[in-house]
Amino acid sequence: MKTVTYVINSITLAVALSTLTLVAKVQAGSSFSVNSTYADTHDNNGTHYEESRSLSSNEDTHDDLTLSALHETQSTVDGSDDAVSEDTHTNEEKKTSDNTHANSAHANSESSAIYPKKISQVPYSALGVLPTSEADEQFSYGDDLLQTIYTWHGRSSTNEMYADKALIFIHGGCWLNAYGYEHAKGMYHALAELGMGVYVTEYRRVGDEGGGWPGSLDDVTQAISTALKRIENEGRYTNIYIAGHSAGGHLALLAAQRLSSSSLNLSRANIKRIIGLAAITDIQSYAMGHNSCQLATAKFMNGTPEDVPTAYQRATPRPTHGSLPITLLQGDADSIVPARHAVLSGTNQKIIKNGGHFDWLHPESTSFDALLEVISEHDE
Repeated sequence: MKTVTYVINSITLAVALSTLTLVAKVQAGSSFSVNSTYADTHDNNGTHYEESRSLSSNEDTHDDLTLSALHETQSTVDGSDDAVSEDTHTNEEKKTSDNTHANSAHANSESSAIYPKKISQVPYSALGVLPTSEADEQFSYGDDLLQTIYTWHGRSSTNEMYADKALIFIHGGCWLNAYGYEHAKGMYHALAELGMGVYVTEYRRVGDEGGGWPGSLDDVTQAISTALKRIENEGRYTNIYIAGHSAGGHLALLAAQRLSSSSLNLSRANIKRIIGLAAITDIQSYAMGHNSCQLATAKFMNGTPEDVPTAYQRATPRPTHGSLPITLLQGDADSIVPARHAVLSGTNQKIIKNGGHFDWLHPESTSFDALLEVISEHDE
């Protein structure tokens, strides 16, 4: 009897050791690690998006020649099982769990069919390997070659959810001409595949004649106005969103504020919402920072806050002066634009746990899903 017991125990031990070895090999061969669950607390119960992962990468620079310090902000974050999205839509009516994601469920399903896994902390280099497509058309809003709008039209024939929606998008890049609209082409392509029209504004930036403050804002304001008139004349899209990323988010907020006080009736243009993706909202404090993008602020503004205080006041978004609803989307692990920039009076906020700066531009990310969700929720 002892002999039988000994044999059974030996076999059990061998099987256990074999299993542990196999697991170790599987884990060693994977470049992704399970990181977090994205829980949306927009409703009382919380809807979860599973399989959020941190995208492993060597230190990545936003550009090999300039802004080398940006790689410090996008290093891989260790995985955890308790990451949640803190939805601070305090000014909006709470919806039930049955209705909160009724509109966005199909969108998330469509997105997951193309990009099945969800990631966070996307390095800048990962944007360059995404599927892309060339713009369907382009048109000018000024005499300079940079004063151009590139358009991707919705391509999906099965997803009716975004068939009537258009996004006017202002790209980021620290206001510098080293970064054009091209770096987010994967995002434009993905939105078009979902059925949405995407109108991408190129504009003069620091390093371009006429760029910087206030020339870049003048360009963006004129571009949005031109795009709105184009959309209205074509009649292809009836629900319009204006969004900007990083420095582009800063310009989008200011341009919308300026247009709201102009003769252009933005509500008649059927603009549903202004969306800031890691938008720079406090430019004065941003100029006092030490990462490369923050150090570029004085170049954009032609001086420090002490040098040109009035200019900095005018370059600070004041949402209460506008007539359109604003949502600021921000990752809490974004060190290029700290999360405190999402705290702005007169706006709604959605904070993504472990969200990085470039996640918004990557269709596999939880942050991209959050963008789709905001668009879905506010399309009525």
